[in-house]
Amino acid sequence: MTMLDVKDAMFHFASAPHRSMDQYTAIVFDSGDADPPSFHQVAAHVEHRARLVPRLGIRICEAPGHWEFPRWIRDPHPVRDHLVDHDLSDGRHTVESFLAELSSVPIDATDRAWKIHVGRGLSKVDGVRGSATVVVVQISHAMSDGSVGTHIARALFGRGENTENTALPDPVASRARPRYDAAKGAVLLPLRWARSQIPMVRAQKKYLAAVRDGELVVPAPVEAARFNAHPDETRAVHVLQFPKSQWTGGPATVTVTALTAVGAALAEYCAAHGEPDRDDLRALVPTALSASVPWPAVNRTLPAAVTLHPQLADATRRASAIGESLALQREHVTDHRHLDATRSAEVYPAALMLGFGRHGRRTAPRTGTPDRVTTHTVVTSVNRTSLDLTLGSARAQSCSGVAALGPGCSVSHAVYGYGDLVTVCVAACPTTVPDHADYANMLRSAIDETCAALHGTATTAVRR
Repeated sequence: MTMLDVKDAMFHFASAPHRSMDQYTAIVFDSGDADPPSFHQVAAHVEHRARLVPRLGIRICEAPGHWEFPRWIRDPHPVRDHLVDHDLSDGRHTVESFLAELSSVPIDATDRAWKIHVGRGLSKVDGVRGSATVVVVQISHAMSDGSVGTHIARALFGRGENTENTALPDPVASRARPRYDAAKGAVLLPLRWARSQIPMVRAQKKYLAAVRDGELVVPAPVEAARFNAHPDETRAVHVLQFPKSQWTGGPATVTVTALTAVGAALAEYCAAHGEPDRDDLRALVPTALSASVPWPAVNRTLPAAVTLHPQLADATRRASAIGESLALQREHVTDHRHLDATRSAEVYPAALMLGFGRHGRRTAPRTGTPDRVTTHTVVTSVNRTSLDLTLGSARAQSCSGVAALGPGCSVSHAVYGYGDLVTVCVAACPTTVPDHADYANMLRSAIDETCAALHGTATTAVRR
């Protein structure tokens, strides 16, 4: 693929100075009794390893006027120019404040589609004996989803250089020709529009018929909550760490356990703000497509709207209901009729598709709260327990990330498994959710109670 697929292009254009849609992979390295690596040592390590990831050698070239989808082109910048040194030894920074600062500033993928931030000198980091080195891989969402982020982390910091585990089906870089692309898109627009109508209408009719007949369930919009306010560019991050053993042993998966706890915490937060008895809370859960599904986009996930059933007081019953909702929505988003309807947009002219998106972003309100929403928050779940990440003699103590905020979403959750830890990162907009620390405490308690109910595990070994 030399051109961005429509879905990847939407991620690219959705990222703006006031809203970062980038992927963030945060790795905390512990050097133990040894000296932590210097910035130059980290840069030399990344320069050597980056050759295993051809995707890190490309960037995006936009066509003037957005008459055509952007094109992948080669990135002329040397690897070292993608690294940023951060001295965090002044005592004012924490891992959470560092992630909050980074997650509020998107990268310009037309210049560099990725950066690696190296935070040095952090002290008093949970689980780290000495001074911590925090490496944050920030990459445009147009060229990476959670699975790709895992592969890139393994390629850059995995033990050894096992290319079999790091190979990716990468986009193909081509020569930049923006004026040609724009002219071609403008000339072919009428023909492309005419050719798109029959397959699009046919695919949409089949999908809507399945919804109408009850074969596929599409959740109807529900009343918004306080955390559905439109966020501004400010960010706050809370990192909650738990032993993996606390999340296992019972019938519920880590994802279902997290959703069960999030539902309880959101309901408690709503009740504390005069919104009791919310039984319609939902979470957007990115659902990965299997490798066997033909899919032209880099991002191989689709959003599923999962009902959290907070009205069920018993955690076991609530987890069972959430598991059923998750399974039902996974069936929906991976059904061939839904996939065909989604893929049908690929043949639509870029100028019209991008124009509609640009108009929607320009006219969408940046403040206030929508009346109705499909979901109330985001919960991503990424399993990275297979990774063993190192940086010289330093070992990774944790590997996590931050889920983006967006219109109508001022609180998000990212759940990551790595080693013997499960890390839950809560991102919030402090302008619209000023008591985000209270919510993080509610979630911490809800996770402890949920894990105890579902897995029969105590919380004495928790590291936070």
